Amino acid sequence: MKILLLTQWYYPEPGPHVHELAEELVSRGHGVTVLTGFPTYPSDRFYEGYRPRLFLREECGGVKIVRVPHFAHGKGSAVLRVLNYCSFMFSAMTIGNALIGKADCMYVFLPPPLLGLAAKVISFFHRISLMYDIQDIWPDAIEASSFSCSKVFKRAISLIASFVYPFAKAISVPSAGYRRNLISKGVEGDRIEVIPNWADEHIFRPLPYDATMARQYGLEGAFTVVFAGNLGHAQSLETILDAAELLRDKPDIRFLLAGDGAALESLRVRCGRSGLTNVIFAGRLPVEDMPLLFSVADLLVVHLREHRAFRMTIPRKTQEYMACGKPILMGVGGDAAELINETRAGVTCRPELPAEMAEAILQVYQLSPEQRRVIGNNARKAYERLFQKRDVVGQYERLLYRVAGIEACRRSEVSQCGEL
Repeated sequence: MKILLLTQWYYPEPGPHVHELAEELVSRGHGVTVLTGFPTYPSDRFYEGYRPRLFLREECGGVKIVRVPHFAHGKGSAVLRVLNYCSFMFSAMTIGNALIGKADCMYVFLPPPLLGLAAKVISFFHRISLMYDIQDIWPDAIEASSFSCSKVFKRAISLIASFVYPFAKAISVPSAGYRRNLISKGVEGDRIEVIPNWADEHIFRPLPYDATMARQYGLEGAFTVVFAGNLGHAQSLETILDAAELLRDKPDIRFLLAGDGAALESLRVRCGRSGLTNVIFAGRLPVEDMPLLFSVADLLVVHLREHRAFRMTIPRKTQEYMACGKPILMGVGGDAAELINETRAGVTCRPELPAEMAEAILQVYQLSPEQRRVIGNNARKAYERLFQKRDVVGQYERLLYRVAGIEACRRSEVSQCGEL
């Protein structure tokens, strides 16, 4: 099968799983071409070696890559962010449309919803059916992550989304909550399939206790609570600091925050003002070091501020934590909390309630090491049952066959409609 993947972000940019999906599909015998931009995210400038030009062709991991120009990501600037989205949409539907060939089907990674317009133009000219992989539902996700979002902007995004959703023959979402949300917006349920995210299994895996990592951060003999990832406003990490303050009478409980983000400086100031000596900031670590850090953790925290949009999501770090086989404290309601409770992979608390978080931490703290190992094993077994990459990619593969209308064909007979 010949597959076109349309995404604004692609390797070497971090985050979305599209490059892993593309390479896995190639390993299964499919021809894959990615139409994307020049890498900038999360910076506000282009990566070294990627000076923007009319187009660039590359190949990586057997995947053909076509890059088209756009404005830089515009970190911290809403205007530049919109220009980034709009310029890529325009380049994709014009320059990119002229550079790609025929395909059996098209996979489109959303957001932003504007990309659905480019997808429709490409679909029309090349006569290929498309599917959307919706990882964030706009404007809900923007409203949840920001403290201000004008009604006019939200209305505009809602109109764009409602316009582009009908273009897709199928839509994949990472949780049942997303599916319910789209159905409430008028999308037919039989077009929506829940396909979860996975972790990078070459990196995220159970490792034995790393004494060097423990010594580096002064965690020897401590009950260690770790949060790793973006230290942003959406994570509302003041809740963790408040819980740490409530537990400061237990000196063997220590909190480590690994990562960077918009809230980092205010969190540091808050710790200094409160005299919290049980909180450690590790800074941003290479992703390859995360399993070593997790090996010295007794509890891994997922937390987002209270918002209806977050109650329908399962943060990607959940799968990474589960793959490492550690107990999880889920400070996100809805689907994410249900997952942890149903798999017995940890404990839960309601978001932005420090007393509940402190109580949940104490609940795990009071368990024996063997009991904590059982919970960690539950997390790992649940990952293997629900989120392994080979199984999840198989779901994408079957959906793409269905979108292409060739699901009844033998795989050796698929892809007779030309080269990309």
